[in-house]
Amino acid sequence: MSNLGYCANAGSLPKVLLPAEVEKQDRVLRDLLRRCPPATHEAARRYRISRNPIEVPAIIHGVIGRYIEKDKRELLTTGEDSLKLVSDLGLDSLSMIEISMTLEDVLEISLPDEKLRQFQTLGDIKGFARKSLGV
Repeated sequence: MSNLGYCANAGSLPKVLLPAEVEKQDRVLRDLLRRCPPATHEAARRYRISRNPIEVPAIIHGVIGRYIEKDKRELLTTGEDSLKLVSDLGLDSLSMIEISMTLEDVLEISLPDEKLRQFQTLGDIKGFARKSLGV
C-alpha cells in the first residue's frame, strides 16, 4: 500500500509563494533591475517563480546591457559567448562589480571576487551562472 502523502521528488518542486510575497519580490526585482529593459525584469520574474535556467541568459544580457554604451548594446543581441567583456563591450572593473552584485541578488547565487576577475567573456559569466545553479 502506498503512502499518498509522500512524494519522492518534493525537494525539487518550486517554492510556493503567496500573492503578497510575489508582490514584494516583484518590487525588489524592479528596484534591482531599474534601467534594464522590461524583458529583463520579466525574465527575472519568471526565473524566480519557476527556477527555469532558460531565463538566465536574458537576465545576464539585460543586466550587462545596463552598464555598456548604447552603441555596444546591439552586440548583446547576438548572444555570442565569445564577446569579450572589456574589449568588445567596454566594461571596466567597477561595472563588473556592479553587474556581479546585481546578478547575485537577482539569481540568488554567490559570485566571489576571485571568480569575477577570471571572467573574460560573456560565455564565462553564463557558464558560471549555469554551474552555480546546478545546470
